[in-house]
Amino acid sequence: MTMQERLLNLIQFHYGRFTFANILDQEYEMAREILGIQRSWREVLPESSFIFSNHIPVLAFPAPTFDKIIPIGGFTVKMNQKALNLNEEFDKILNIRKRNVLISFGSASKSKDMPDDYKKNLLKVFKTMPDTTFIWKYEDENDRIAEDLDNVFIFSWLPQNELLADKRVNVFVTHGGLASVMELALLGKPSVMVPIFADQGRNAQMLKRHGGATVLQKTDLANSELIRETLENVLTDLSYLENAEKLALMLNNQPTNPKEVLIKHVEFAARFGKLPSLDNYGRHQSFVVYYFLDIIFLIVLVTVIVVYLIGRFIR
Repeated sequence: MTMQERLLNLIQFHYGRFTFANILDQEYEMAREILGIQRSWREVLPESSFIFSNHIPVLAFPAPTFDKIIPIGGFTVKMNQKALNLNEEFDKILNIRKRNVLISFGSASKSKDMPDDYKKNLLKVFKTMPDTTFIWKYEDENDRIAEDLDNVFIFSWLPQNELLADKRVNVFVTHGGLASVMELALLGKPSVMVPIFADQGRNAQMLKRHGGATVLQKTDLANSELIRETLENVLTDLSYLENAEKLALMLNNQPTNPKEVLIKHVEFAARFGKLPSLDNYGRHQSFVVYYFLDIIFLIVLVTVIVVYLIGRFIR
């Protein structure tokens, strides 16, 4: 990482920590008023036997962690073929053309609330690709935004997991929410990531580094030509599909199964309760001790004294 990237990373880390801690504090206050809960998350979380994390080490960026943080990423993704059947409507849509693109920007950032020029640019791209079917999660089905395009199908809700598991879907255009990223990674589908906010930028880069995705900024939706070129590139460059399938093969053959890991750790915690031996000692240290500021100060002080004495001796 460059110095600028490291600086931005530091700012985002502390801003994110402050923001989410503030949200949790407010939620605790509401819970205390309404439910009479006396202990906040700041007390309960460190005492937890285990903390389950929705991430997969093979997929995620390498990072320092604690033994009590247990990765169970992907356990919500449906992989059983019997549970992945599409209804007749979607089955017919996917059979119309050989190329099918799924588009969804999640539940928080709705497509219907997108700036009008972004919508127009997407529709312009769809019109220039008549050999491709676009299935768009657009939350207002009464909006006849794409009524003149026979290759665009609008739905307020999509069976996303089932669609991504279908081999007829070629590319997924998504905001990069963690749930979507998990489905993409485990189901081996190429993607165009358009992160909107929060962790989505990191999620997008996390998937991109495995070679099965490319990333556009949300402001790039103002450039219809760039959108079209990006889509065509992911659709025609087989390396995206090969890399996505390779990643899926790795994740589906991990030494541990996330559902089994979850169950076994819950049963272990239920049997033995709190595990103080796993408590992170660093949380009990002061700011000075945690960051070795006292040791750094001592080293600097000794260095200055030695340099000063050597200087005096030479003179």
